Amino acid sequence: MAKSSKPFPWYIPLLLAVVALALAMLTPRLPGDVEVARSIQRLGIGPGPAATIGSLVARPVLYGLLGVGVLLATWRARVRGLLVTVALMLIWWYAGEPLKILVGRSRPSPSLIEVVTRSSGFSFPSTFATMWYSTWLPVATYAWRSRARPGGTVLAALATCAILAGAWARIRVGAHWPSDLLLTLVLVWAVFALLDGVAARLRLST
Repeated sequence: MAKSSKPFPWYIPLLLAVVALALAMLTPRLPGDVEVARSIQRLGIGPGPAATIGSLVARPVLYGLLGVGVLLATWRARVRGLLVTVALMLIWWYAGEPLKILVGRSRPSPSLIEVVTRSSGFSFPSTFATMWYSTWLPVATYAWRSRARPGGTVLAALATCAILAGAWARIRVGAHWPSDLLLTLVLVWAVFALLDGVAARLRLST
């Protein structure tokens, strides 16, 4: 059995979540968002690969993606991985859209960066990112914790690359500002850390 890491004190993820929400509510974008987005869009990679990644969170493909995340998290962290990952996905499935309406952050303007496809609604938290991060963040975390077991380091690296690729994809097509993806990652991580902390206190096996 892999040794469980000590969970973060509950107030750290909670504080980070509050800060992320406050920043998103108070600013339409953070300093550097435009410059970073333009730099990413000038890398010479067309929007095709980014659009392909984005399509992975469209139904019904989304159900398969979530299933892969649950299976991999369960493989690396057993009961704890299963319950925490499913709970994380369900929370963001139902909480993402109401929170987006509450925050009301506008999407990138075509006058500032290239917008390949205009998306409706608000930009934070990113619906794509909440589902994408809920899939790969638990896998990356539990795989890294179980890196002493075969495949742990490789799987953690691949899951981390998937997280970064998803963020790149949404910036490349102009659907979100970089800060939308970063602050959404903070929110998803905060909920994951709280759930994982509860699982640790319940002594769920890994």
